Amino acid sequence: MLSTMTEPVPNPSPRIGTAEREAAMADLGTHLEAGRLDPEEYGERSAKVTEARTAADLEPLFADLPEPRPHGGPGAVAAPGTGTPPANRPGGPSALARWGPAVSGALPIIALILFFTVPIANSWVFFLLIPLGGALFAQSRRADDGRGDRDG
Repeated sequence: MLSTMTEPVPNPSPRIGTAEREAAMADLGTHLEAGRLDPEEYGERSAKVTEARTAADLEPLFADLPEPRPHGGPGAVAAPGTGTPPANRPGGPSALARWGPAVSGALPIIALILFFTVPIANSWVFFLLIPLGGALFAQSRRADDGRGDRDG
């Protein structure tokens, strides 16, 4: 009977998970924003990131790029939650973290304008934007703070 098992590799590259693939995609996005990759190259490399199964699969995708990289060295993969928090990454904070306070502050004014200008019977529903926006912004702050707290 034939066995489907192959001989074990002496030093196999560690397998990666979703968190490592997402970190690699974010790093590729940083290089795209910096102009180191054109959109076509970014598309090709990001497709390979989604197919990557081991840290060795990611290494050639970043061989010609400076930091940030999804791993610290050959065969090393950062554990989920131990990387740099998104607000401190070279790409900067997320759009929600940047614009959230301004949008949250403007929501009462927006709700009031909509209340008086949109002719619907139940225009009071526009005031639900205020707690909804506050909850959305608070959730994004909690998520960013939670990632930073795990590091220390």
